[in-house]
Amino acid sequence: MPPITLARLLLVLLLSLLAGAYVCFKLLKLVDAFKPRHPKPIRIFVAVLVGALMTTPALTLFLRFEMDLREEEAMYALFTLSSVWAMWVLLTVVVFALLDACGFVGRVVQRFARRPKFAGEEEPVDLSRREFLTKTATTIAPLAVGFGFPSVITAYSVANHRSDYVVNSMTLRFPNLPTELRGLKIAHLSDIHSGAYMPQRKMEEIVEVVNALSPDIVALTGDFVSSYIEEIEPLTKAFQGLKTTFGAYSCAGNHDEWAGIAPIEAAMNEKRLNLLRNRSHVLNIDGAKLNVIGIDFGREKKHYLDRALKSADKEGFKLLLCHHPDFFIHAKERGVDLTLAGHTHGGQISIEFGGFEFYPIDLFYKYPRGLYEEGERKSRKLYVSLGVGVTGTPLRTVQAEIALITLERA
Repeated sequence: MPPITLARLLLVLLLSLLAGAYVCFKLLKLVDAFKPRHPKPIRIFVAVLVGALMTTPALTLFLRFEMDLREEEAMYALFTLSSVWAMWVLLTVVVFALLDACGFVGRVVQRFARRPKFAGEEEPVDLSRREFLTKTATTIAPLAVGFGFPSVITAYSVANHRSDYVVNSMTLRFPNLPTELRGLKIAHLSDIHSGAYMPQRKMEEIVEVVNALSPDIVALTGDFVSSYIEEIEPLTKAFQGLKTTFGAYSCAGNHDEWAGIAPIEAAMNEKRLNLLRNRSHVLNIDGAKLNVIGIDFGREKKHYLDRALKSADKEGFKLLLCHHPDFFIHAKERGVDLTLAGHTHGGQISIEFGGFEFYPIDLFYKYPRGLYEEGERKSRKLYVSLGVGVTGTPLRTVQAEIALITLERA
């Protein structure tokens, strides 16, 4: 992780308190709407509770990175509480901001659209009914939506937490695939994030699933650790049990670079997990050349690929392992046939109900998840893995996946 400085902690604390103040203001309005008999103690309790909860993100950072309490059970509980609370607050702030904006526009429109009254004109009014409707429309209904929607989504995310793995099997067809590579099977995993929420036992279970698929090649596209260099040892111990025909190959992710890429590279290569850093490994499969290319983390660093292609066979099939999916923009321009990436986790959180699907991650990446086919005859392909681990928050409603890709000729 980037260094946790005092300035960073203070920024997190400030943003948390600002968001908390906004949410607290809305909660107090909800309290007032129900006109409790003793409002003052309730208001104090709400303010203190929200204030305490809003300090948990900064407190988690401080305890985990400055006091090094990462292995304590209480730390896991605090991190989970902080994550769930932060998710609920973020959704609440977004929903209320939209409601407030809509309310402001509605008041402006109503003001300009109001018909002027003529002298002596009177209108019979049921004051009690109008007061009730006005209060419902302007106070109770927005508060119910503002608190109800985030609460439902957060509860759904917690209840629908998915830690099991689905195997997504697919056949990808390429017009220039050598005959000797037809039927080649590639098992693709990404974003393992060895650490508190991905212990060695779980990684060994993943390895068992992969071995049962009898892959020819295993591709690992980065983020092997979560935060600390020590987390690489459980991963290499688990993944040294991989069984393949032509080996396992990997590339680095941003978390690996934050933790320390040099020792991770040494540990991976010692266990024959072949971390490729801006270079190509050329496989000769029954006379056909397969370039397995790996680059370091980056979205715009095109020179990484240019450097790696210097060691590639120009006539061979090109398989690129890169962590950031949007690097596909450069890969397809340089003649890479198949690009495998990760990084997004599919957003970890999605909403699926009655055939409706919404993945917030789709708003932030050009290639957020799944398969993309571009170029002439769709000859340039990208597959973005949903990943198997978690980061940021230990919540996941997007199913963790292991992709099994079979190469065929178009």
